[in-house]
Amino acid sequence: MNIFAELVHSIYDFRSYSGYRRNKAGKVFLYGLLLSLVYFLVSLFLPMFVSIAGVGGFANMVREAIPDFTLENGRLWVEEPVDIQQYDAYQGGICFRVDTDNPITESVTDVDLLAFDRVLILDAEHGIVKAEGGSVLRFSYEDFDIGNWDRETFLKEIVPFIPFVLWIVLVIVVCAGFFAFFAGAFVTASIGSIISAFMGCRLKFGELYKLAVYARTPAMIIKSVYSWIPVVIPYFYVINFGISAFYMWKAIQYIKEETQNPPQTYWTGEP
Repeated sequence: MNIFAELVHSIYDFRSYSGYRRNKAGKVFLYGLLLSLVYFLVSLFLPMFVSIAGVGGFANMVREAIPDFTLENGRLWVEEPVDIQQYDAYQGGICFRVDTDNPITESVTDVDLLAFDRVLILDAEHGIVKAEGGSVLRFSYEDFDIGNWDRETFLKEIVPFIPFVLWIVLVIVVCAGFFAFFAGAFVTASIGSIISAFMGCRLKFGELYKLAVYARTPAMIIKSVYSWIPVVIPYFYVINFGISAFYMWKAIQYIKEETQNPPQTYWTGEP
């Protein structure tokens, strides 16, 4: 069993896919976990650790990120307006605006927020939140009985709990990422079933799913690199699954040739 070697061969050795379909389910599952872990290390953990180390630790990063503010009697004041609108390859469109000198929440409509996946807009008395799922929540600070706050109180009371909450969020994100990977493999296997039908190569869906897990390797590597590039590629998910579909086509093609011709020598993943 050599999962790390399979990780390399699945990128360029199409003939090796014929052997992957014979792998045990446990080995394929471990491979999927390894590939997902590599993706998270490159696209999520490494950028996060680089950012934290660059500012001298997590505590300093939080201190620099939080501006001087006060929240008193249901009214917010922030020293300087904040306007961040960007697209992140991992999180999607992000909009974060704070302006306590102007009622900006009154001028923002739900249509204006369609381009963003995550939104937080705050003015002196009201706020707008949009999280993953698309629902938009509008609120006033008086709706929440959270008392009076300022920057120093926040740093003293909340910051010590942030690392713990951050680790919980990371665990949830990673678990969701594992689920998303195997769900993506299911989509790829479904595409593979259509390809195999057109090519007249009969394969069980379980075999196609095993092939799909390995066929996701090049796409996940490209996705990891894309997370570091400050360029937005339209419909990247189509390209992503298109790459996996291409690998499925090549794999099925070689499997069909193998069933029609005498066995050829190919790498099986075993030492």
